[in-house]
Amino acid sequence: MDIEFATNRLVRASRSLSEATRFYGAPIGRRYIQRLAIIRAVDEFSQPYGHQALRLHPLRGDRAGQYAMGLTGNYRLIIQRISDERVRILSVEDDHGN
Repeated sequence: MDIEFATNRLVRASRSLSEATRFYGAPIGRRYIQRLAIIRAVDEFSQPYGHQALRLHPLRGDRAGQYAMGLTGNYRLIIQRISDERVRILSVEDDHGN
């Protein structure tokens, strides 16, 4: 699947584990890189739904149309489905931080 990124920071973090770790810390940075590898490896958006460890789920309310994928603990990767073969990475966030 093709990936586009909402910010330059997300792009830079996607380039290497060391960059992801610098931005997000070791556990979150490692999972960020792993999740991007999984997204790139699948052919279409529906495929990661069957993998329970990813915790991929749609968001509701003002975030309808966006999806969250678990990283570590409270941290999640927020993505938006552009098409069956393309997603946009929107953010890495603490879902209990707001």
